[in-house]
Amino acid sequence: MNKTRFFQWEVFGFFFIFFLGALLHMFYEWSNGNIVVGALTPVNESIWEHLKMVFLPGIVLLVLEAILCKEITFPSLILGKTLGIYIMCGTILGGFYFYTLFIHHFLIIDILLMAIAVALGQVVSYFVSSRVEIGRALALLSLVMLFALGVAFVVFTFIPPHWEPFKDSLTGGYGIQ
Repeated sequence: MNKTRFFQWEVFGFFFIFFLGALLHMFYEWSNGNIVVGALTPVNESIWEHLKMVFLPGIVLLVLEAILCKEITFPSLILGKTLGIYIMCGTILGGFYFYTLFIHHFLIIDILLMAIAVALGQVVSYFVSSRVEIGRALALLSLVMLFALGVAFVVFTFIPPHWEPFKDSLTGGYGIQ
């Protein structure tokens, strides 16, 4: 089975997720504080809210690839994209706290970290989606895991735990203001 088209989509996906994610950083402000926009995009400068910058573009890419990349089975695609999105989020979260143990928070390092996270997520997505055949049960579990993460983003935007990852680094507040 020729997977060249899917590979090209995954390379495109790196740029799509990275640049759309960067734009998403501003959407809430541009919308004048629209709460629907805030449910899907960062509403403050907490590390948790910044994870939305890879989640939403990752979901959009999943939908596009499900429609356009017929050489990959849907169960394999959903598993690969779920793992990829979780790896992106985990890399950003873990990488941020790791590097800030040693040096002060720098925007350029955050941007580089996002690029590394997206690259890792896309590599995992490609290899899992194109090389692993799975059943419907694991695909359903993957969909549940994506849905759960999406629900967590929405709920924690409005009712955030008062934990460090949810704390706005500029105001000290939590969630949508």
